[in-house]
Amino acid sequence: MKIIDLLEEDKMVLNHHFISKKRLFEAMAGLLSKNDAESLDIYHSLVEREKLGNTSLGNGVALPHGKCLPDNDIRACVIKMSHAADYEGIDNVPVNVVIGIAFPLETNDSHQDLMTETAFLFRQHRLYKNILQAKSKEQITEEILKGFQLCNNWS
Repeated sequence: MKIIDLLEEDKMVLNHHFISKKRLFEAMAGLLSKNDAESLDIYHSLVEREKLGNTSLGNGVALPHGKCLPDNDIRACVIKMSHAADYEGIDNVPVNVVIGIAFPLETNDSHQDLMTETAFLFRQHRLYKNILQAKSKEQITEEILKGFQLCNNWS
C-alpha cells in the first residue's frame, strides 16, 4: 500500500484557515471519518499521538497520524493551509502542508513502511513547492503522483 493509493480528492482541503492544532485535528477527523463517533475516535488518536512528540516533518510539512480504525482500514487526507501555521515543529518552520493518516488499532510492518515512505515523499522540497503552487485538488493529486514516481525512480 502506498499513500498515493489512499488519497482521494474529497479528502483534500485547500486554503484551510489554521486556528490551532486542536481545530486542525478536528477538521482532519471530519475528513477521515464515516460518522460522528468515528470522528471523535480519530480526533483522540491524533491528539494522543501528538502528545508523544510533534509530528512535523520539518520544512513546512506535518504528518499527524493515529491508530483507531477497525481491521485493516487505512485512510488519508491532505490539507493545504491558507497561510503558514505555527505547528511547533522542531525546526521552527511554519507548516503549510499537512498529511493526516488514520491507521487500524492493530498495525503491522506494512503500516510502518507506509509511514516511512510517506515521510520520505513529503520531505521532497520540489513536491512541497509544487503543492504550495497548486490551485486545485486535481493539481495536488498530479504533483503527489509525480513526486511518488520520481522517488521510485531514485530507489
